[in-house]
Amino acid sequence: MKHVCWMVSILPAALLLGCTATPPKEAPTVITSENIAKLYNRQWELRSISTDGSQPVMDMQATMTLAFGADGKATGYGSVNRFTGAYSLTPNGQLSWPGPGFATTRKAGPPELMEKERAYLEALRKTERAMLYKRSLQLQAEGESTLLVFHEAGFPE
Repeated sequence: MKHVCWMVSILPAALLLGCTATPPKEAPTVITSENIAKLYNRQWELRSISTDGSQPVMDMQATMTLAFGADGKATGYGSVNRFTGAYSLTPNGQLSWPGPGFATTRKAGPPELMEKERAYLEALRKTERAMLYKRSLQLQAEGESTLLVFHEAGFPE
């Protein structure tokens, strides 16, 4: 009986130790031309934009998305208009947005949403690196002066 009581008294301590252990943080995956397929067939929803230290407030009505295609085209929704544009990735992870810019539909919307759309597309073109953290995608400019954070659509955050 003493042996059984001893086991029972250790069990809560063992459970407590098991609960307080923190799993190691997973390192991000740098997206390159070699592993870009990890972004295909996934819709990314913008959660925040930070440019030059400022962070515009994201309007819940302003849905902004991004998807990468195997054809070298990125498409998405900028809160009022759909857009498309070319992208390329090098083997070392350098992201670029060649061409004159994004082609967009020509819908008009509330001025505040149009401004958020303009800021989104402008910030997107500045990004030069893509980092994947499970179901989150971060696009960054060199020096992290521009940072766009996305979450994969259809999954809880």
